[in-house]
Order: sequence, then C-alpha cells, then structure tokens
Amino acid sequence: MAHYPIEALLRAPVEWSSSLAAVSLAAIAWRAPDLLMMTRPVARWVAAGLCLWALVRGYQGWRVIRYQRGLRRTRPYRLSASALDPDPAGLFLGRGFLWTARHTQRLWDATRAANRRFVEAARPASGAPPESGLPALHGVGLLEGEERIVLPRAERQGHVFYVGTTGVGKTRALELAARQDIRNGHPVICMDPKGDPALFRCLHGEAQRAKRPFYFFHLGYPEHSARYNPIGRFSRLTEVATRIANQLPSQGNAEAFRQFAWLFTHMVGQALFALGERPDYRKTLQHMSNIDPLLVRYFEHWLDHQGPSGWRTLIDPPAEKANTPRHLKNRDPRALQLLRFYKAHELYDPVADGLRRAFEYEKTFFDKISVAVQPLLEKLLAGRVGELVNPDYADVDDPRPILDWPSIVRQRAVVYCGFDALTDSEVAAAIGQGLLADLVAYAGELYKHGLSEQQAVPEAVPETCLHLDEFAELARGPEIIQALNKGRGAGLRFSLYTQTLADIAAGLGHRDRASQVIGNVSNTLVMLRVADLDTADLLVKRLGKVEVNMLMQVSGATDSSDPDSPVHFTSNTQDRVSTQTVPLLDGGHLMQLPRGQAFVLMSGGQLYKVQFPEVCDPPDRLPSALEPIARDMARRYQQVTGMALQSQDSVNYTALAPTLCPEPEPAGPAPQPKPAPAESKSELTPRTRPMAPPHWRGVAAQWYVPAPDPELPTATRDDA
Repeated sequence: MAHYPIEALLRAPVEWSSSLAAVSLAAIAWRAPDLLMMTRPVARWVAAGLCLWALVRGYQGWRVIRYQRGLRRTRPYRLSASALDPDPAGLFLGRGFLWTARHTQRLWDATRAANRRFVEAARPASGAPPESGLPALHGVGLLEGEERIVLPRAERQGHVFYVGTTGVGKTRALELAARQDIRNGHPVICMDPKGDPALFRCLHGEAQRAKRPFYFFHLGYPEHSARYNPIGRFSRLTEVATRIANQLPSQGNAEAFRQFAWLFTHMVGQALFALGERPDYRKTLQHMSNIDPLLVRYFEHWLDHQGPSGWRTLIDPPAEKANTPRHLKNRDPRALQLLRFYKAHELYDPVADGLRRAFEYEKTFFDKISVAVQPLLEKLLAGRVGELVNPDYADVDDPRPILDWPSIVRQRAVVYCGFDALTDSEVAAAIGQGLLADLVAYAGELYKHGLSEQQAVPEAVPETCLHLDEFAELARGPEIIQALNKGRGAGLRFSLYTQTLADIAAGLGHRDRASQVIGNVSNTLVMLRVADLDTADLLVKRLGKVEVNMLMQVSGATDSSDPDSPVHFTSNTQDRVSTQTVPLLDGGHLMQLPRGQAFVLMSGGQLYKVQFPEVCDPPDRLPSALEPIARDMARRYQQVTGMALQSQDSVNYTALAPTLCPEPEPAGPAPQPKPAPAESKSELTPRTRPMAPPHWRGVAAQWYVPAPDPELPTATRDDA
C-alpha cells in the first residue's frame, strides 16, 4: 500500500471480503471438489492455496484496523527498573521511529476534516482519565513497527535540551536518563528547584543499588542537608567577587553599581584570603557594613610580616579629632593610626592600598554605592539557610559534610540539590548561580590537570552528568553559558529542562544570552508538548519541507447544442492527485503531543518520534531518617486546585518529629504517603536538635547516605 501515491489506510478493511471469499471457496474445494470439477488431490492443493491467500488478505485488513486503532489511542509503555540496564550504544530514550515524509503524509490525511472520525480519541473506560493530546502523532508510525531509540554517546557530548510545558513528563524523562547515568558509573548531579519527591526517591534508590555515595542538599531542610559554600572554592581569587556581582542587575545604570560591588567585594576577599580565612557570604556582608576591623587586622598582619622592623614602636599616638578629616572623625582610631603610619613611611601593598581607598570613602556615599549588594547578602544569610550556605569549617562537631566537587567526582557520587524555589526564587537562583560558577571553575581545573596533578599516571576524567530541571529558575547569570561552552572538555554533560524559550530569556535577562544557551544545547533537542508557537519554532524551523499528495475529486457535465446529435450531454468524474509543499512537522502538532511523548532531533538533524517508558516499580524505600522528608516534600509541593503554595515556614515538623527518635526500619514495601492533617500553630514547634539515624552518630544520615560497599572511600565531616 505504501507504494501508491495515496495509501488509502482510512477506509473499511475491504481485504476481509476477499479473505472471506477465499475461505469459502477453500471449504467448497475441500468438502465438495466435484462442484468445482476438480479431482480430490487438485482440490486439496487449491484449498491450501486459497487458505494461504485468505491469511494474507486477512493480515492486510488487520493492519488497516490496527493502524486506525493506533490513531485513536496511545498504547501504554511500561518497563521495570531492572530493564533499564545501560546500553553500550548510548542513552536509551524510549521506543519510537524515524519521522519521514511518509509520516507527514499520513498525519496530513488523518487530520483532514473528512477523516476526523478516524483520529477522535476513544472514550475511556468508566472512571479513567480522558486521553491526552493527539494519539495519531505516534499512531502514524505503528504500521512499520517501533524500535529502541538510543542517543549515541558521541552526540551527548554536545549536551541535551528538553523542552515541554508543565505536567507532560519532563521530570520522568529526567529520571529515565539519571537512572542510566548512575548505572553507567558516572557522577550524577541533579538540581531540582521545586523539590520532586519521586525524583528524590529515584536517585537515592539507584545510588544504593549501584553502591554509590548519595548526598542530600536542600534549602528547604537546612538542618538535614549537607552544607555548601558557593564562594568557598576558587582557582582565582577574582572568582569570589565575580560570583557575587553576577547576581546583581546589569542593565542601564545598574552596571556602574555592579562594578563597584565587584571591586569592594574583591577587596574583602583579598584581605580574608591573605589572613588565611575562607571567604563566605557572612564575612563579606560583615566587612561590607564595617570595614574598619578588617583593615586593622590586615594591616597588623601585613606589617608584622613585611613592614619595618619594630613598627609598633614607631607608630604615632592617636591624633586629635581636630586634625582628623570630617568624614573620618567617627571611624576606628586604631585604623586611623595605621593609615597615617602607612602614608608617612610611603609603604605599598595592593591589598592594603585597596582597603585604604575603601576606608577613605565617605561612609554615607559608600553605603549608597554598596546598597545594591547588601540586600542580596541579607537574603542569603536570613534564617536557617544562612547556616547552610555559610558553613563553619572549624566546627568538627557538626557531622554534616561540606559539599566539595573534587570529592564527589572521585567517588562517582550521586547528589540531589533541592533549591526550594517555590519559597524564595531569588535565594534559590543566587545559590544555583554560585554552584554553577563553582562547577565551571572546577571544570577548568579538570581540563588542565585532570583529577589530580600529583599523580604519576593521570587518572581518566569521568563524565559528570548534570541534570538541571527548570533551569531557567536557577541560571540567571553568565555562569550557565560558561559551563556549556567550556564544560565539554572537562567531561561535564548537561541536560537542561525548561518549559518555554521565554523562560530562559526572562531568567537571563537578555535575549542574546538566551540565544547563546540555546545554541549550545540544541544539538540534541527533545521537545515534548509545548504551550506556544515560538517555542515550537525552535524545532520546526530546523526541519525541511516535504511534498504531500492530496486526492481531489473533479466532476462535470456538458450539454450538447446540436439538436440532431444522438448525444444530448456528456459527464465525467475524475480523481486527481495533486501535491503541496508543507513543513516536515507543523508547530501546532507539537502543542498536541500526548503526555510522555516527544520529538527528538539528533544525529545531524534526524527527527525521531519517541514514547518514554513508564517505570512500573513501586517507589523506592528511603531510610527512616529520610522517609519523613520525602513525605513532607510531597505534601508541600503538590499543586492542588484552589490552594496556594506554602512557604518555607510551613514545614510539617509533626511529620518529621518521629525521626528525632527513629525506630528500626520495618521490612516490606515502602508505605504510601498519607494525607497530612490540618496544621495549627501548636504543631509548628521548632526542632531543637537534628535528626539522628539509628545506625550512625549524629545527624549524618540526613544529608549523606554512604555506599554499602565498605571498600569504597566515603567522606565524613568537612572532607566530603
């Protein structure tokens, strides 16, 4: 049928008529060969041939019915987690087929007004949800059969871009890719701004099955989370100021304020580093509000090591206030003494000179200039999140580790990062930007030195897989562009997930930056159902055009003007086949994709239609210390019609209370989440001490689940 200009698949199965006739003739030939004037041996051969012909025609009619049924409903595709073993060819995406002009022709035929009855979704059973989307988008390829769609390893080096509106299966696609990455032995870092409990369970379960360390970092549960200092690790000292300044607006006149904030933050970072201290947000804000103590500490430290011998005896006594400039009269007297000594002896040090210039600014003027960065730092330090992102490196009694990317990559660990963006998107974006900038800096070290420059035989750099769900909420600065541009050489493999292209432009604040991101990740494009044509055009405009055939019926009649002619009129009826040029895929069809289905553009522009598998295994069981957190995540982030999202202060401490005195884990399947009771003010009691698992001292199991294999090195305290 495919060899004809018009396949004519949207019709009744007329093949069954000839099949029925062949079966009837075969029965007559077998039972009464005399009626057909055949001998019995010949009749048996004829009956066998007719039966074979009946089977062929019956199969052809069944293909027509199967094709039409596939246009009306989507077949479920379920797999067990054990069936997702790593594919040596690459990343398994699902089942599907290569989309060609033939499928465009079939979809064009099926969506014509005269054939709408063939694509109308079948009525679901009583109580079942209605069919979502247009099943015909996948049904047009079922005639030739489906195959496993695998993204080659070489193609994934150019990163992967998932686009789809909310609730169409992006997070489930993330789970599918993350499961395979973990089983392939890659370090996996997942950034989830919303807090999906199913994703959390999936990553933890896969890490345990693969005997890999698992780290839990979540801004919504700081007492149970690993700690992380976004500006604590750097290869160049200028990165500290850059990570903070990049979180400030840069449009218009704001650029001047941002540059000044960078300069002053850099001065503070230089002084702290010279004093042997690690920069963090708290120290930066403290010295930005009052730089006098930092100046005194640094000047005394510098003069002790590089100043004149016996400088303390040479320093002048405090000057009278009458001799002090007006804008410096209320400043620290010791700082004024040190500055006078510094100027009188014509000393010079770049860090000391920077502190001097910052000190000599008029205080009111300086406060106006630095007002841009102070609100940001105040937000990052507010509440319990401030303790999480400003860890005390000297506190050996705190068993929560401080995330360190070199250790994570060496251990091939699995990291789940929840940013609680529904509560405070600005804090989530600031920490997300710092995390990405930290990764970019570490990627540079990997590119130059590998895992360790002290090793005699360099160790191969593993492929680190990063999955950024709803990344537009986190990537609001140039860090993501640098990571995509430079991360490939260091083994970073990004998979970005977003809803629309407008979200990227809004997050980055500039369309040109959004175009840079799209250009870096759209080598492999996975597009699920989208909500606007602008986003659909990202795929449609990269495809070519094809010709489709249309069947046009033409009829006419002509009267004869000759009264003596025996022909009074002539009539004719024709079926004409015409062609029309159309896009290989229309943007409107991308807005009709069923849930769990996507078009994938990969391998140099080849378009595949893919259906993602649904993992049918029960939810993975978490340790007793983490199970209440997953339940509370499900309660907090579940979107219910008519209910507003709850804030960070609405954490269900009643649900988390059993972990204060944990009991042994019961055997059996993971319990299903129960609806949370209505909260009252008396239930929201603050936690006075961290949760403690039964098998480890302190609160370590809240944020870190060690690998079951004792031979695998694990991190404790600040070494993680």
